[in-house]
Amino acid sequence: MKKDMSKKRTMQIDVIEEVKGSQFMQCKLYIDGNASVILMHKIDYERLKEEGIFIRDGKSQDSAGVLNTTNTFIEKKLILKTRKK
Repeated sequence: MKKDMSKKRTMQIDVIEEVKGSQFMQCKLYIDGNASVILMHKIDYERLKEEGIFIRDGKSQDSAGVLNTTNTFIEKKLILKTRKK
């Protein structure tokens, strides 16, 4: 199935849990609502949390089992300009 490239894509990350015995957080990456499980290093997670990318404090899970989340990011259409010769 071919993607409709005129449609703006969306992205969101949910942090599910700390992976026991490691330095990683288990996350779900949603692209257009389709989820993929990814691992994020704790250092990166803490930095992104400090930068305000994650919108909660991450201290307790919500009713869906999510520790933290991002806002939904919507793709911007890039306009490439070429130089005149």
